[in-house]
Amino acid sequence: MLLGPCKTFRDPVHGDIQLPLGVICELIDHPDFQRLRRIRQLGVCYYTFHGAEHSRFQHTLGACWLTFQVLRNWTWQQQVELSRQELLATLCATLLHDVGHGPFSHALEHVFTGVDHESIGWELIRTRFRSVLQRHGVEPDVVVAILNGDYPRAVLHELISGQLDVDRMDYLQRDSLYTGTRYGLFDVQRILSSMVPVYDLERGSEVLAVDAKAIEAVEAFLFSRYFMHWQVYFHRAVRSSEFLLRAILSRARALHLERPRRLEVPPGLRFLFEDATHGLSPSFLNGFVASDDTDVVQAIKSWQHGSDPVLTDLCQRFLGRRLPKVIESGAPGLAEAVREVVAKKYPEVDLYFGIDRPSDLALEDHKTPIRVLTGRGRHWANLAEVTRTGALRSLSERVSQDLILYPPECRDQVERLL
Repeated sequence: MLLGPCKTFRDPVHGDIQLPLGVICELIDHPDFQRLRRIRQLGVCYYTFHGAEHSRFQHTLGACWLTFQVLRNWTWQQQVELSRQELLATLCATLLHDVGHGPFSHALEHVFTGVDHESIGWELIRTRFRSVLQRHGVEPDVVVAILNGDYPRAVLHELISGQLDVDRMDYLQRDSLYTGTRYGLFDVQRILSSMVPVYDLERGSEVLAVDAKAIEAVEAFLFSRYFMHWQVYFHRAVRSSEFLLRAILSRARALHLERPRRLEVPPGLRFLFEDATHGLSPSFLNGFVASDDTDVVQAIKSWQHGSDPVLTDLCQRFLGRRLPKVIESGAPGLAEAVREVVAKKYPEVDLYFGIDRPSDLALEDHKTPIRVLTGRGRHWANLAEVTRTGALRSLSERVSQDLILYPPECRDQVERLL
């Protein structure tokens, strides 16, 4: 299966991507997968890094290519016996791991659905993609089990979703390229060629490990992840943009609940307002796969001329990039003092003032350890135990930051508080 004919995709990160014909290419051509071309990988990050216009479609193809290389290496070197269905199901799981992301991903997820994107994606695999998968002998439930970690062979799940996985290895490089930063650079080929399955007696299954020769490459990957989080994903203006978008969606939702006909909802978003409370119903899923980023932007452009002055103001701020200002401070009482300043000007204070606490744990050895082979055989130790880089151990400590967000027109009054 891994030696059969392939289709080549030209990729700005990996060069030529080659994916096998058959179920993979048929899934790529599926309309519900093509929707990912219209979902930005980094949501509103383009408001800060203007090059960040890349899509989840690009990322999923890249991640699938990385999985293909690992499985091919294991097959050639006879490191693990995998059936044809397991090979195909693992590739399909990688390709489909992001199909549950909606427009601007996490913003809608937090305000409307109450259901995480993983659950939506699993249901789409069981329903919308079922016929394609089964036609090629791949069971949707096996694909879902690999994604959620229920499949008996844990190594397949860890390859896609773990501390050292193809998902992160692709998006770190891709996001670094499109944001114009250089923090996501590491030797991905060294890591891929060093990944090996080892048998874990405690789990009774193969798990993922890396050869000791790749320790430095893995360390570079972990530091890349740390720097990308704090320089890109947690950037002050990125968090400020996300806060403003959530405020718009929250106000729109409240207006609709108060009086449904008061708010003009574009057809592409009606499923959120009409079906979001019904869980993963067929009508919700049908609306979900028909939506993308353009529907949200269309709605905001429409709402900026609406009858509600608060929603109009928020939308105009978003479209004009008049983002909330940000203070990095955890000083006692400062947040409440800023809130009082904002409340005097805006009665709907929670839409104009916010407290954001981005937090990250770069190395979660207790959850899914990065196993490094030691000596001969298949004995392994946690990376933190064998590293020669003392600074790596600090990545296992959670880092967080308090951000206070407020309207720019309150800046003079807020600065007097500092």
